[in-house]
Amino acid sequence: MKLDLWKVFTVALGALIMPLAGWVWSVNVEVAQLRNDVGDLERQAANLEEQVEEQEEATRTLIRVESDLKHVRDILSRIEDMVTR
Repeated sequence: MKLDLWKVFTVALGALIMPLAGWVWSVNVEVAQLRNDVGDLERQAANLEEQVEEQEEATRTLIRVESDLKHVRDILSRIEDMVTR
């Protein structure tokens, strides 16, 4: 009788533990995948930040060039006025 109870207890315990072990395994795999995805996203965000900084520097350079061109046009306009007088 005692052996039969032990067998029933063992089967019941196995019926509970095995699905839980499978669930823990699958959740662990999903967590590892999410960590990997987060790492990829962090690298992409860093790359995008670098690109934004490069674009901002290019924009500042372009603004300076436009300002220089305006200054050169003003000087050329004054020279043209002096020559045509």
